[in-house]
Amino acid sequence: GIISTKTKLDYESQNSYTLNISLSDGNATDYATVFIKVTDVNDNNPVFAVINTTITILENMPAGTVITSVSATDVDEGFNGLVVYTLKGGEGKMDINTSGSILLEKELDREKQDIYNLMVIASDQGQPVLSTVLNLTVIIDDVNDNPPIFSSSRYEVGVSEDEVLGRALLTVFATDLDAGANALVKYRIVSQQPPTSFPVFLVNLTTGQLSLSQQLDYETIKQFEVEVEASDGGQPSLIATTRVVVHVLDVNDNPPEFNQASYDVFVFENLQKGSPIYTFSVTDKDEVGTKLTVILVNENDVTFFINLKKIRINGTILVNGFVDRESKEKYELLVVASDNGVPQRQVKEKNCHIFICSFLLFTYFSNCAFSESCFPPVTHQNFTYISVQVLDVNDNPPRFTKAQYSASVHVATAEEGVSVVSVSATDPDVGNNSVISYSLSSYSDHFHINNCTGEIILSSNLGHITADTVVTLIVIATDHGIPPLTSNGKVTVRVNDVNDNPPVFSALNPTKLSAPENAPNLDLGVFSATDMDIGVNALITYSLQDDFAGMFYVNNSTGKLVTKRSLDREMMESYELKIIATDSGKPPQYTSLVVSITVEDENDNPPVFPQKLYSVTVKENESPHVILSAAATDEDIGYNAVIHYTITGDPSLFHVGVLSGNITVLQPLDYESHSQYTFILKAFNPGEPHMQDTANITGSSITVEDVNEEGPVFDKPSY
Repeated sequence: GIISTKTKLDYESQNSYTLNISLSDGNATDYATVFIKVTDVNDNNPVFAVINTTITILENMPAGTVITSVSATDVDEGFNGLVVYTLKGGEGKMDINTSGSILLEKELDREKQDIYNLMVIASDQGQPVLSTVLNLTVIIDDVNDNPPIFSSSRYEVGVSEDEVLGRALLTVFATDLDAGANALVKYRIVSQQPPTSFPVFLVNLTTGQLSLSQQLDYETIKQFEVEVEASDGGQPSLIATTRVVVHVLDVNDNPPEFNQASYDVFVFENLQKGSPIYTFSVTDKDEVGTKLTVILVNENDVTFFINLKKIRINGTILVNGFVDRESKEKYELLVVASDNGVPQRQVKEKNCHIFICSFLLFTYFSNCAFSESCFPPVTHQNFTYISVQVLDVNDNPPRFTKAQYSASVHVATAEEGVSVVSVSATDPDVGNNSVISYSLSSYSDHFHINNCTGEIILSSNLGHITADTVVTLIVIATDHGIPPLTSNGKVTVRVNDVNDNPPVFSALNPTKLSAPENAPNLDLGVFSATDMDIGVNALITYSLQDDFAGMFYVNNSTGKLVTKRSLDREMMESYELKIIATDSGKPPQYTSLVVSITVEDENDNPPVFPQKLYSVTVKENESPHVILSAAATDEDIGYNAVIHYTITGDPSLFHVGVLSGNITVLQPLDYESHSQYTFILKAFNPGEPHMQDTANITGSSITVEDVNEEGPVFDKPSY
């Protein structure tokens, strides 16, 4: 009697069924009606009529406007068929309500963004939620809301007064952020200041090119201001304006003129940079700025330059570099005044011709006579000549020909009036500024100098000098300028004597030293000597009379004393070294220094027993007494040779003296209890490092001698 489905049910196709059923036992039959209601399941997605669509809206639509509506259907029932809308994209500018209307949330601006790609999602409320997507493209249509914008709020241009009519002077340019006809820009001239009977300027309607419609005249009007308007093609049209300032440029038709054909100038050297040396005047009937160029004859010299203080009036030649008469006494300047009336290329050609001929002009002035062949005529250009003679200033002190002078004098041949050495100085100045006198900076008993020739002469013999001596003289060279300038020269005179001075050891050198043993390569110090002689006679070498089989070494040039091997105090407790210092004279002189060296002891030897085994016999029952004296020896000295003793064994029977090494029995011994004792005797240093020796008292070392103190004893008291 179980009712089951034969196919899958679909609520959307049929939501109920009525079944008539019968029941029979073969004889009788009964009938019943069964009503079946199909329950809806969320098995259908919402559906849009289309999945992609595009709309166009104006950019000036106000916020809150419904720009379009969408609708989706779901064939399910109840919550399964209830559709809810959501919107993605739009950058916060758009949103959707529950009915599917898409509203504008914020104002749009096509110039910032002209298209939006939106995603509308329709979702039902079933479990699970089913959804579908509509791709909506919103195109923003342009509205004429942007006026044209010029690339500059003010244009300036210079125009020559002889400019050709119709030629483009400059181009004004405006842009419009809108699109289409709204961005189509046209130009026109609104006003002109100062006004004229006929317009002086034209502007191209579409390109913005500004040109002349009337000839300019600098002498009448030197500047114009033209207001240009740009309008777009929108409805209504939007406009913008800009100003064009036109500077009328003068045309040159007059050459400049100097007030003299040539100039002679005298200046002192060492002028500061920027100092004026001469002012000339040049005039030009035009108002074009005069360009002055300085050319140095046959040289690329930039020692001077020209400063125009006032146009049409004065030009001042200033010092641009270092004026030094010693480097150059005279400058020949060619000053070219150009009013730029010809192209720059022609100006350079003119300068070139003048440069080539200028040397001939100055050298053969009467012959050249400004001939046309030498100076081909050039429009709007003129020149003049300036000769600058540099006068001397006492700005150079005398300079010695050598940085240092030296001479040698032998005492044996040194007599009054003998010439020692001559010094010489030069001065690049002229006249009295270059005349030089010589003197010594301080008085000398032995030397004087000729103030005119610079010769240094002995003023006395040198017999009283008994040792090599070095005399340093400072010579002063003074010129006769005002104020006078001086410089110093150094003269070293070596007075050479015979090698009559032996080396002498310094009293500061120690003569008693102590050195530790067992230390390799000891530095015992430097034992230096000095020699009152000079040169080779004062060159000292050092040696040892006895180096004790290579134990010691002295550096032959410095006197540094070192050990080559480790010292051993137990082998040799002290040394007596003789250090010899010998000079290099002929014959050589020498001296010696005796140095006593005591070797310091180190604890490098252990105590030693005279024998390694001791045997002692002690009678039993004897009272405590010394039974053995075992003394060890140590090759070290002092504290390193102090010996302590100790034993290993029963401390209740035997004792050793810590310092004496005497072994004492502490109580009577009993032969019957213990007939023999063995122990180790140790000797050691208490210092560092800890060193020791041992002696064994073994075998028959300590034997207890029997005494007849006991009678016979039966092993049993009765049998």
